[in-house]
Amino acid sequence: MGDYGLSRAERLRGDKSIGKLFAEGRSGFVFPFRYYYVAVPRREDAPAVAVLVSVPKKMFRRAVKRNLLKRRMREAFRLEKSSADRCTAGAAGLHVALVYAAKEEVGTARMRGSVRRIFSEIAAAREAGRSGKGAER
Repeated sequence: MGDYGLSRAERLRGDKSIGKLFAEGRSGFVFPFRYYYVAVPRREDAPAVAVLVSVPKKMFRRAVKRNLLKRRMREAFRLEKSSADRCTAGAAGLHVALVYAAKEEVGTARMRGSVRRIFSEIAAAREAGRSGKGAER
């Protein structure tokens, strides 16, 4: 059984890291998420994938609802982070931002499938970029 925790190191923090992610990163959309990702050099003590979750106040005015959705997003990532191993190549790490983009509430099972699909799309885009076909978003 794998490590299913979500440590502090696996949460993306810091203005520089987050700024680089949104300035230089690639993006895509898988319902209900808009996602951004960027490959970064991996340090020995850092995890392979770090995640940032966000629910816009414009979509959900009540903090209770935003917090519920963020908890579900973190849970979906925590359960599917083993599939993120395909996205990281050797010495490279990955920073991912998941921004909730749907107007309605979505369940954890649907989010989990979306996170799995996001990681498969990132892996495919990075593989295409490595082989020279260059179709990253």
